Amino acid sequence: MGAPLKITAMLVAGSMLATTLSAQQRVEVGNASTVVGDVRMSNAQIRKPAKIQRKQRIAWGDLIDTAQKSQLQILLLDRSSFGIGASSRVRIDRFVYDPNEGRSFFATFVKGALRFFSGSAEGDNSGEIQTPSGRIGIRGTALDMLVGEEAEDIAEDEEFVGNVDSDRDEATLVVLRGPGAGTAGDLTVGQAEVSAAGKTVLLDQPGLAAYIPRDGAQPIGPFFISSPGLAQVQDQLQPEVARAASGGGGGLLRALLPIAGAIAVGALLSGSNGDDDEEPDDRTQDHNRNQSNNYRNR
Repeated sequence: MGAPLKITAMLVAGSMLATTLSAQQRVEVGNASTVVGDVRMSNAQIRKPAKIQRKQRIAWGDLIDTAQKSQLQILLLDRSSFGIGASSRVRIDRFVYDPNEGRSFFATFVKGALRFFSGSAEGDNSGEIQTPSGRIGIRGTALDMLVGEEAEDIAEDEEFVGNVDSDRDEATLVVLRGPGAGTAGDLTVGQAEVSAAGKTVLLDQPGLAAYIPRDGAQPIGPFFISSPGLAQVQDQLQPEVARAASGGGGGLLRALLPIAGAIAVGALLSGSNGDDDEEPDDRTQDHNRNQSNNYRNR
């Protein structure tokens, strides 16, 4: 299946889910904690993409598009976050959260750069991200993902990958940032499973990566990404969000694999939460838990 058909099928499937939800009350998943540049949202009710404002609520089925030199950080109800880079397209299709039981989500990542930063370690937390060429299953951890020509360019410069038959619209590069087995501090050990064409690659150590060159191809890896490769991945997740958000993240930094010369410490903070981020109130959490439970088995 070609890239346009693949992406169209993904979006149509999500639109069908969003249309179903539109008959019900919106199920909010979090808020736009940091907005840099031109970031727009569309959904079943908003056909013409509208600019996202800081602290605006994000819900199931909202399709996020960032322009050049633009980024968005979404703070989810469990304090997890999505850092969305420039020229990207992402949609959170499903998010179910119960403070006593944990969190699960499903998202569609069509193009660009995306960082997932796990929040609360309480309960059973998992997630799944679909790209044009594969699926990434997540348990805890911090993860960087690229889809598109940047993923191809960076991956094929890695000695482990080399020159392979890639599709510039479907190429997917996944890098585990941490924490992994043997991590220090108070962060839960996490891992990611990168699956495509009947093969699954496990990433369970910070710095491990996997590459899916195109739809229908098996993932290549795991391999430790080089310092130049990691720096290029970071360039796609530009540091504007890190500078705009203040606060912690020291525990994550201690748990990350020390790759010499890879990136500046401050640039790792794009997953951290600012002190002035809007906390979801109890009523919002109760409402969304009830709404999510209605769809848990759908």
